[in-house]
Amino acid sequence: MRTALFGILLIVTAAVVGQPATVRAVPDSPSTSKVAAPPKEIQPVTPTKAWGRLVTVDGKQRWELTKPVLIVGSDANADVVISDKTVTAQHAKFSHADGVISIEDLGSKSGTLAAGTALKRGKPFRVLQPVDVALGAVLLRFEFGERPALIPPTQAPPKGKKPQSKPAKGAK
Repeated sequence: MRTALFGILLIVTAAVVGQPATVRAVPDSPSTSKVAAPPKEIQPVTPTKAWGRLVTVDGKQRWELTKPVLIVGSDANADVVISDKTVTAQHAKFSHADGVISIEDLGSKSGTLAAGTALKRGKPFRVLQPVDVALGAVLLRFEFGERPALIPPTQAPPKGKKPQSKPAKGAK
């Protein structure tokens, strides 16, 4: 504080006298100096990738599925809220774990269908391809989002050529 005031006083005095000002920083005494905490490292915010999405059949509404487990229902606290009298408060569960995507009915009154199959509570339906899902009278389409490649892509040999195999060890 004293250094800053001295610097201001020196500049004002120099301006009045007409001489250039020279300011030199003098550290405060050790008892009054404060050590600033090191700046926190800022982590970039990366968008969460959706593993799936629900789309109304008319395409007017879509929900990105990003959490490992999502509850779909008419309750305001559901992860995906569908306001329809045939949709129960907690109607169905969509989950993604270890690369497996499944849909499960949560004991809804009007039922859940996936690819035309009636789902039952405690019996998850494994999703292997995009599928139509009916929650009561509401028809949705489940589509895959970003999924990690389970098998690395391979390149086919050029047309007319056979892939070369490596000879076994010790073979001549």
